[in-house]
Amino acid sequence: MKNFKRARGHGNPFQLSLLTAAIAGIASGAIAQDTTNEEQVENNNEVMEEVVVSGVRRDLLNAQAIKRDSATFVDAISAEDAGRLPDRSVIEAISRLPGVAMGRFEGADDPDHFGVEGSGVVIRGLTHVRSEFNGRDAFKVNGGRGLSFQDVPPELMANVQVFKNSTADMIEGGISGTVNLVTRKPLDNDETVVAFSLDSTYADFIEESTPSYSGLFSSTWESDIGTFGLLVNYSKSELKAQSDGMQVGIYNLQNNQVNGEDVYVPRGAAIRRKQDDRERTGGALVLQWESPDEAIVATAEYLHSDSKLAWTEYGMEMDDGADRDLYPVAGSDFSFDNQGYFESGVITSEAGWRGNDADRQPGGRFGMQHNMVSRWRENEGIIDDYSFNLILRPTANLEISGDLQYVEAETNTFDFQMMGGARSVVGLDVSGSGLPTIDIFDPAYDGGAIQEDYLSDPRNNFHRSAMDHVEDNDGTEFASRLDLTYSFDSGFVTAVKVGARTSKREQTVRYSTYNWGVLSEAWTGSGNTWYDDAAGASVGYDQNSFDNFGRGGVLNIQGGDGLLFPDMDTVMQYPDVSAVLALSQGWAPLNQRDGVEGYFLPTEINEQEEMKNAAYVRMDFATTLGGMELDGNLGLRYIEIETDTKGFLSYPDFVADPNDPNDPLNFLDADQAAFGDGTTAENVATGDYSGVLPSLNMKLSVTDDSLVRFGLSKAIALPDLDQLSNHVSVWGDDLRVVLDPNTPPGQPPVPVSAKFERFLGDAGNPFLKPMESINYDLSYEWYFADDGNATASLFYKDLSNYFINGTVPRTMTNNGSTQVVQISAPTNGESGKIYGFELNYQQFYDWLPGVFGGLGMSVNYANIQDKGSPNGGADTAFDDLPLEGLSEHNFNVAMMYEKYDFSGRLAYNWRSEYLLTSRDVITTLPIYNADMGYLDASLFYDISENFQVGVQATNLLDTAVETKMQINQEGDLRTRSWFVNDRRYSFVFRATF
Repeated sequence: MKNFKRARGHGNPFQLSLLTAAIAGIASGAIAQDTTNEEQVENNNEVMEEVVVSGVRRDLLNAQAIKRDSATFVDAISAEDAGRLPDRSVIEAISRLPGVAMGRFEGADDPDHFGVEGSGVVIRGLTHVRSEFNGRDAFKVNGGRGLSFQDVPPELMANVQVFKNSTADMIEGGISGTVNLVTRKPLDNDETVVAFSLDSTYADFIEESTPSYSGLFSSTWESDIGTFGLLVNYSKSELKAQSDGMQVGIYNLQNNQVNGEDVYVPRGAAIRRKQDDRERTGGALVLQWESPDEAIVATAEYLHSDSKLAWTEYGMEMDDGADRDLYPVAGSDFSFDNQGYFESGVITSEAGWRGNDADRQPGGRFGMQHNMVSRWRENEGIIDDYSFNLILRPTANLEISGDLQYVEAETNTFDFQMMGGARSVVGLDVSGSGLPTIDIFDPAYDGGAIQEDYLSDPRNNFHRSAMDHVEDNDGTEFASRLDLTYSFDSGFVTAVKVGARTSKREQTVRYSTYNWGVLSEAWTGSGNTWYDDAAGASVGYDQNSFDNFGRGGVLNIQGGDGLLFPDMDTVMQYPDVSAVLALSQGWAPLNQRDGVEGYFLPTEINEQEEMKNAAYVRMDFATTLGGMELDGNLGLRYIEIETDTKGFLSYPDFVADPNDPNDPLNFLDADQAAFGDGTTAENVATGDYSGVLPSLNMKLSVTDDSLVRFGLSKAIALPDLDQLSNHVSVWGDDLRVVLDPNTPPGQPPVPVSAKFERFLGDAGNPFLKPMESINYDLSYEWYFADDGNATASLFYKDLSNYFINGTVPRTMTNNGSTQVVQISAPTNGESGKIYGFELNYQQFYDWLPGVFGGLGMSVNYANIQDKGSPNGGADTAFDDLPLEGLSEHNFNVAMMYEKYDFSGRLAYNWRSEYLLTSRDVITTLPIYNADMGYLDASLFYDISENFQVGVQATNLLDTAVETKMQINQEGDLRTRSWFVNDRRYSFVFRATF
């Protein structure tokens, strides 16, 4: 344990809360208490005592020391005891820090699938976050650059540091911030430590319990040749969880007005039930040696992380034609709001022909067709990180540090879904402020009798389509660095640091298309394969009643005991799809496409090699200014980056139909015909960047307990590797055909000439440059106790070279023909500014009497504004959208308790509405995440010095996450979806020796 000394009753408690009047009342009592304490101190002649600090307070003390002593702006979370990170995952823990937020979906571009443990860290409104293990590169192999923090085992962490500005010796790339995950080392503690923890987590929605456990051994040994240290750490965690999603379809303008006014009706409703099965393992092995004179320290470390998430989903979603009017059932009307948007009603559709099975799908009003989706997805990410560090101190003033790192990473994904087809009438009520009400009726329902067995009868369901997707990614990185620090015993300059770093990252991302194809449909000419057919029965089906959907009161399935879906066991057998192929009228799996390598076409494989070289100089200084201590650092970092990207250039293939002499391509302009000969050329593109990144950090100690900090630096964010793709596809657009005016009447038109109006293309951009920012930070920090502080920070980012999608003309020559092609690709453009402020307060109220003396509070708030920042997506439905991921208001409050062997916390996290994605794949509309707040709690009891038991609770408020879709240029929003998920309770046992 760490000890520290303080005067009994000394230290001014914070006297005024920055955010609540209640704290002001508590603090006013502290003033009187403080006066009494000061008198006691005087009477007792500054009697000192040693106070042993443990548990939460020790972690807060350590985190505060990291922040206060840092060379730049940083917030931190500490977990000195093994397994003591205050939340169930790293991403949840860092979202408690000022200005840091997390997403709640599987990905920002997938607002249809809730992520139980969250995803996507945002720091001060930007998603360009750099991730590190112990100050070194850390990454998950996908199209991005960083880690998925929810995949990292929290049990391995000693502390987590979030840097919001930079110094010259820090690795470049953290334009919004750098998250450094610091693991334990044996020489950090000169005692032998054996620790383990066991817990069981119960998720109340899925009604499942899952285990987690971790163990740590750390020890040091003295010898004649120095001190040796060994640390072994292992953890394994499992989690099963469930989320229910209720969705409203895109609102379509109806052809039929109501009372002479335009009205908008949603394309029905969708329901989803997703069940997660997550397994996360991690390990660390650390060997250290320190010479007897402490002049040499060697550290060899191996880190392993393996995270697997598999989920299944049953979903029902309308797919009945976007251009078709929807109608209320007979004898009823829709209810609309004052803007003409649907609020409630029972929806059906009308069509003249639905196939040749008229007895099963008659014409007229007979419900809407729905996809009945059975989906399975499994993703696994593995990281193996090997490093060696050697520190030499040949003199008292000189330190030399050498560092080597090798990383291997891989990510694999299988994603397969089968879609059945079924018709039904849907009742929907979104008029209230809470969850919607959804009723599902048989398709013939007209407000009268209900066909009781219709929805659960296999005769009324058919196998409609299938879709598969595969990812197979691997990458390696080798990095080395050398740092020299020379310290001066006196003078303005206290130290000079110089260093260099080089790295080489090789990565191959194999990312297939989402391969949809028809299994059976009326329009194929072969008819539907119904579940009760011999062929359909060979695959089978599942019946799902959606018990307790959305925790009840949301879904009513009329006319049956449940809904039918393709057999999930068959879906989970992928890549074995033999049973599915037996009934397919068009779909074939990825690995049966022409020209594939395994599951991937050459154009779906992105191979890259990135080499980075950097050198820096940093000068640390210290002086006095008006009697106050001023210290800081000034530095320059020079970087060179070269990226080689393999790819393909695919020209159009203007091949005319040999059986049609009047095919316009037979009359195509000769120059354009030569250009479009179908050539595919492999090539390697090399992009490069170099620049200087200056930085200045200063800290003015106004008093012994307070300081003013200033930071100014230039930072960059590197483009995601998928944006650097070197694949270019070209096609002709808007073919203009001149017809023979002398063609006899009644004869087919005969072309005379044809010419494309323009050439278009899609591409990545291997020449994309980094995004740049000048970052300004200013803070006032008051440390009125070893674990108590109040801080206020201002920040301003002047950003340029944003990554956006744009169209640029490119002159291209093929087969002797030169054409100008309008290429749509990522590009650098536009500028913006992000600015705001952060407030933070933390204190334990030791001066309160008796049992109340263990109370404490932590509060922080961040206000973040944006001006002019563009989003990277293309083809958005509306202009002038806010920046994706940026919440204007971000708030955390935690009530803490630490006394009498009890340690507890009640923590609330809230963020305001933000743009989740500027273009949803399904609706093509901007989707917003509504305001949301989560309440979590924990309570632990120390049975003895060695044993502790406790409980942790997550999502106590049973928060329903709501998303909204923007419906017009004016910015009006309508609810798109609601998601309900588990409350989780973890029962924990810990032992430390």
